[in-house]
Amino acid sequence: MPKVSIITTTHKHEKFITETINSIISQTFSDWELLIGDDSPDDATRNIIQKFITKYPKKIKTRHHKPNKWITDNMNFLLSKVDKTSKYIAFLEGDDLFTSKYLETKLEIFHEFPEIAIVYNNLDFINSQSKIFYKNALQKVPFYLKSKTLTKKQFIKEENRYLSYSTLMIKKSVLEKEKISNPTNDKLFSASDRDLFFRIATKYPCYGIEDSLTLYRRHEESVSRNNQKLFDDLQILIDNYVADWIIDTKLYNYKSSFISLLKSVSYLEQNQRKESMKQLVLSIKYNTFSFPIYKIGILVMNILPNKITKKIINIIIKRNN
Repeated sequence: MPKVSIITTTHKHEKFITETINSIISQTFSDWELLIGDDSPDDATRNIIQKFITKYPKKIKTRHHKPNKWITDNMNFLLSKVDKTSKYIAFLEGDDLFTSKYLETKLEIFHEFPEIAIVYNNLDFINSQSKIFYKNALQKVPFYLKSKTLTKKQFIKEENRYLSYSTLMIKKSVLEKEKISNPTNDKLFSASDRDLFFRIATKYPCYGIEDSLTLYRRHEESVSRNNQKLFDDLQILIDNYVADWIIDTKLYNYKSSFISLLKSVSYLEQNQRKESMKQLVLSIKYNTFSFPIYKIGILVMNILPNKITKKIINIIIKRNN
């Protein structure tokens, strides 16, 4: 099988980078290289990576960026450095993990379906201690692609087919055409993976794996810091899609309603009830009749005492384990 290049970006991942790299080293498929772009300040992340390079000098390469390159420039820089013999690119964020057969499983699918451009997979949520607290986070996805190409409207309408770069493996030849871009002109553009997947899935056949092959870390810092930024960037993408006549007003309102609903849930998790209610009202304004059960549930949890709301959220999480 051909070599795989794995792209990893890091920023203050000293607590997690050892486990992340070890999840690559323990792969059942061994013909890989790991390229790490480190945007961390002067914490321990850089030194930890260097220890792995000393042990695996032919397998692992790194570049410490100062000043930071941020996500899109960092990834494009790493892509320019991949081995010429590589045919596939995998991504693993600096605090996430691969299961041991991640590479092997996806390469078998590429071999079976040579026409596909990208393979994505389900994932499990893990906490700071690497304990799974939500299995198969995409279990309610309406459908999975099996060597199919989506129309732009189909892609935009279907919710949550994937959540992270860490679920994507892509043909290098495709990435050379569909580069990672930054339509928001924001160094911290957090929806760049969705934008990339959108452009690939609407032009090339893709394949989705229902089994979880990725452990996606959702710790307190990442949730509170990144959720609202992600939702804002998703809204910018939808604004661009409607401006470019990719979607109509009806679909725009549907998606905007959903994004506002996600914002409302995120604020509720952080006990910011005033902001949660604002987003809930905005969601209703965009599309009154979409997601009615969720909207009623969020309204009720905003009214209930905080202790009860937390218990309900915990019960929902446990039932999905």
